[in-house]
Amino acid sequence: MDTKRKLIYPELSYQIVGVLFEVYNKLKYGHREKIYQKAIAEIFKAKNIPFEKEVYYPIKINGKIISRYYFDFLVEGKIVLEIKVAEDF
Repeated sequence: MDTKRKLIYPELSYQIVGVLFEVYNKLKYGHREKIYQKAIAEIFKAKNIPFEKEVYYPIKINGKIISRYYFDFLVEGKIVLEIKVAEDF
């Protein structure tokens, strides 16, 4: 069994990680998630990376919506990005 995992969208994934490092290097640690979310959106725009913010996603079971969720970002309609503030990257 191959234990190596492959990224489905490697180029886009690396671009996203690059944006996250850029935001962290510019803002450093200690801000609320909303501040980082705004900064990430600005860098995505500057780099012409298509994204949507706070995308609605219904949680369903047996065809019935039991809850609502909002993704922080949906990048190029392919990758869900959730922002979490922590002491380390």
